[in-house]
Amino acid sequence: MALVFAGPVPNANAGFGPSSRAVVSPPPGLVKPNVQDSDLLSDKADKKLRQLIGNTIDENRLEQFSIQVDNLAEALNNFLSNEDDATESEDAADAKAELERAKLLQRQIADREELLDQLDKQPYWFNYLAAFIGSVASTLAMHPLDTIKTRLQIRASGEGESDCDEVEKGIGDLAGLYEGLTGNILKEGPPSALYLGVYESVKHSLLPRFDAQSVLLVYLLSGAAGELVGSAVRAPAEAVKSTVQSGLEPTASAAARRVFGTPESRSNVVRAWSASIWRDVPFGAIQLAIFELVKAHILNDPNLDFDSGTLASEALIGAFAGGCGALLTNPFDIVTTRIITQDVDAEETGGGGGGDEVDFRRPLGVLEMASKLYEEGGTGAFLVGWKARVAYWAPAISIFLTCYCSVRQAAIGQGWFSS
Repeated sequence: MALVFAGPVPNANAGFGPSSRAVVSPPPGLVKPNVQDSDLLSDKADKKLRQLIGNTIDENRLEQFSIQVDNLAEALNNFLSNEDDATESEDAADAKAELERAKLLQRQIADREELLDQLDKQPYWFNYLAAFIGSVASTLAMHPLDTIKTRLQIRASGEGESDCDEVEKGIGDLAGLYEGLTGNILKEGPPSALYLGVYESVKHSLLPRFDAQSVLLVYLLSGAAGELVGSAVRAPAEAVKSTVQSGLEPTASAAARRVFGTPESRSNVVRAWSASIWRDVPFGAIQLAIFELVKAHILNDPNLDFDSGTLASEALIGAFAGGCGALLTNPFDIVTTRIITQDVDAEETGGGGGGDEVDFRRPLGVLEMASKLYEEGGTGAFLVGWKARVAYWAPAISIFLTCYCSVRQAAIGQGWFSS
């Protein structure tokens, strides 16, 4: 007797959620007990099955697994009860070993059911709080790299040199790498919480409406929707953060006055937001789509002996997905940064007629700034700072996922919502 795979594993529905896992995927309903004298459950199949059970957040599918494993255990017990104790056969010895494996699976299913019950007791707002904490922790760790990336992009533009000597010197001193931290926390914390919540809501709404061949589209649309909502909060905070990081203003309060102090500067924030949509929406869609697909591929391939459900492995997958998304959207990041830091205020210049003339600098939009970048440096201008951007987002996504799950694990361990 054995548990055998009756067919290919359907696409895994990976997603942020459980406390013990950063991303989880429900198991297939295609694993069934099957009586076969010579095809006992192999170690590899047994390990894959345990990974599938350990990655589900679908209570119905977990119940299906429970029924199947219970049926197998009952069949094995019936088989052993009919064996003659005095003449125990080799088949009986194999059946006993199989029964022990079935009991281990039963205990794993029971533990998983208990975990899902504890997760159900966590209020919805706590998921947003966990995402916010994870984002803040990630920002604190990775902010210096973000500062380096921003200053490299400004230095390449040749703008802002008169405002800050640090830009002329390059990335500036090490102590100044945490400039703009407050703005960056505001830029990443609340938007990440919104991004995560909207992504999960849209994904779970769309998945039943699409077939298995369209899951990539669901992941892309869900991630894009999450980033679109989060960008409305992120854009103003990013304008303040980038102004401080680039050296145009020394403090967040001064940067806020510069960014929101005049009608022209406020219009520029809206302009920068429109540019950031071209960066953030694809980034949010790409990184989670890659994350989900890599996770699903590992779970669906019975020949891959890799537990993608551990925090360490999911952090690794998250780093890969974040790095890919960051690289592909680097051109839009440069356009956004240059729009944010362009000078949009009117300046008085000495005129030859005895009075001061006002020089109105017309701010550039997305396409105009992209055209200007191409004129300055060709296609290479859109790759400036890509190493720093990838180096920022790859570990940032890993830290975010790990902290997010750790917060929810801590809540279960402390019994905060057990009653």
